[in-house]
Order: sequence, then structure tokens, then C-alpha cells
Amino acid sequence: MKKVLLATAFVALVLGGCSSNSGEDKSTESGSAAVTSSSVAESADKFYGVGEKVVVGDIGYTLTNVSLVDERNEYADTNPKYVVKVEYLFENGTDEDKPVGMDLSVYDSSGNKAETYPLDSTMDSVAAGKSMNVVEYYGLDVLGETELQFAPAISLEDAAIFRVNLQ
Repeated sequence: MKKVLLATAFVALVLGGCSSNSGEDKSTESGSAAVTSSSVAESADKFYGVGEKVVVGDIGYTLTNVSLVDERNEYADTNPKYVVKVEYLFENGTDEDKPVGMDLSVYDSSGNKAETYPLDSTMDSVAAGKSMNVVEYYGLDVLGETELQFAPAISLEDAAIFRVNLQ
């Protein structure tokens, strides 16, 4: 039932997001570590780390922490060897609400895409011009250099790629 509600909300957001399209650049970065989406596309081989901010489209992402957790969900459909907790700041630089919790993909050191893990991951929306601290959990079977790709859920922008070494 929860998946049906999330899918319905996602479709509503997609349809609502298609009605307004502005070509203006509205970057909201303020620090020297910020990178705009055009810079991300130009430097496809550039990887970012914890503490760095990247702007993709009009959305700012700052990876604040990545850690392994011992907590497990006894009702989970999967039983990964490791569970990683990803914490980041989501900054909405647009003039409309944006969904959070669907804009991150995680790949383990073998290049396999990790599945979300059912703990207390953030699923919400952020109002125009506002920000939110977001937490997501993923199951991994392999540690090492882990890749986190951030891109807005409803976007054609190239993802900002962060790399962290999990041990």
C-alpha cells in the first residue's frame, strides 16, 4: 500500500512539474566548494566528497556524513551484509516544492547498484527556497570505494557523483 501511495505521489509531482519550465539559472550556492550543474557536466570525471556542495539544476546537495550502522529491520525483504546511512543537505533553489528521498543512487565498489534499506529514510518534500537534512539507508554486500550519485528525481540533469571509502 505504501508503494502505491508513493508511486501516486511521484506521478502527481511529475505531472505538476511539467507545467512550469523556466530556463533561468537560479543557483543558490554561497560557498567556494559549490559547483553548478554546468560545471558538473563539464567535469564528468570529477568526484566529490563529504562536506562538499554541488548544485544540480537548481537543487543543492551537500553530503554531510556516510556511516555504517548496526541497526537492522527484522521485517526487511533483504538481509545485506552492511547497511550504510547517508546524510545530506537538500537545498531547493526553485520556485516550487521538490520531493526528497528519490534523488540518490548508491553503487558499491563492484559497481552494483545498492537497494534502499527499510529503516527511517526521509521521504518528504521541500518548499521553494527552503532546505532539509535528509537521511537514507542502503544495503551493501561489499565495502570499499562507494559511489553516491545525486540528481533531482524529476530532472534531465547529469548526476553529481560523490565517492567515499567505506571500511
